[in-house]
Amino acid sequence: MKLKIAIILVGISLFFSILYGADKITSENPSDAASIKIGLSSIDSSSCKICSEGGIFYDSGCKRCIQDGVVLTAHVANDRFYKLGWSNDDGMYYGDEMCEGSKNFPNANTNENDTYWIEIIKDGLKLKSNIYTDANFSNLYDSTSITMCSNPTNLQYVRVSNEDGKRNHSGENGGKLFGYIDDIKIYNKKISSKNYDNDIFSTTFDECVNKSCNNKWFLQNSERIFVESQKQHLQFLSAVTGTNDYAHFTLDTILPDSWTMRFKLYVDNLEPHPGGKGFLGIEPTDRQLIFGIPSLVLPFISYMISREISSKFLGSLIVVSGIIILIGITINLGSLIQNLDSIDITHIIKFTIIIIIATFLIILGSWKIKKYTIRR
Repeated sequence: MKLKIAIILVGISLFFSILYGADKITSENPSDAASIKIGLSSIDSSSCKICSEGGIFYDSGCKRCIQDGVVLTAHVANDRFYKLGWSNDDGMYYGDEMCEGSKNFPNANTNENDTYWIEIIKDGLKLKSNIYTDANFSNLYDSTSITMCSNPTNLQYVRVSNEDGKRNHSGENGGKLFGYIDDIKIYNKKISSKNYDNDIFSTTFDECVNKSCNNKWFLQNSERIFVESQKQHLQFLSAVTGTNDYAHFTLDTILPDSWTMRFKLYVDNLEPHPGGKGFLGIEPTDRQLIFGIPSLVLPFISYMISREISSKFLGSLIVVSGIIILIGITINLGSLIQNLDSIDITHIIKFTIIIIIATFLIILGSWKIKKYTIRR
């Protein structure tokens, strides 16, 4: 009876391991979610070679290109909070060697039919962004600020960027984010001054007659970011396509140390990122609890129940369960190594513990097989 129970437990473990692996393989990387990033940069959208095919950041996309910049991000991952970011000689919104470069807004998150008027203010190392619900920039909805560790310089390009990370094996499944940008204005203004100086840059897209606004905007992919000349705004259709869907406008001069940027942002349609869900449609944490943990624990319970029983078949099942777990770890090891610079230390610890458990299962199963052979 004990042997039957032990075999059933290992069988359930194997079944759960297969379900866990299949659901994990068809799941998404939460970092690759549809997004739109609006701001200013020291490089244009065609300067980055390291994100091109064969470049070291091809899988991550051009957000990893070394640059100075200030950017506001709307996205469809996790809680979808709007985010303010900066960089100095680092990837977009990656900060610098001393500090991280991004901060979420406390309240505002991305939703369909959002219409916001957004203000980004830079005054030396002080960076602030306000989100308003009216065109007069008087009804403040949310705000966040950052004290930067170093100063982004040589900002001369208005940049609009989609998420261009590598696609999952099943295609464009990082969600989507559709909408438009309008009424872009940049002023030479310090936070403390009450009146704006003359515009450094201003556009309502009224004068545009084609997708590039008479070649004023450089478009990497005119199917994803383009000027909608009839509706007179800059349209974006963001999805994780694996292509560099960036656009930029070159300012006549490099921005001074203090400036204010204002624009209108409208979100027409969005599809939330699956957030790590696979074909079973369950949350990653639930996948761990329902399938992952039982796959690791049940073979040990099976061994303890049958420790006095010699069974080559049961020992073989326990060995197979350990091997399947190791195969799953090996499949995921590539992504862990690839993102080692940004991976959470807890993930490395978890990987190590699972490898130890799987190895121990193989040893226990082998010992049961050996014990059976000796008794025979």
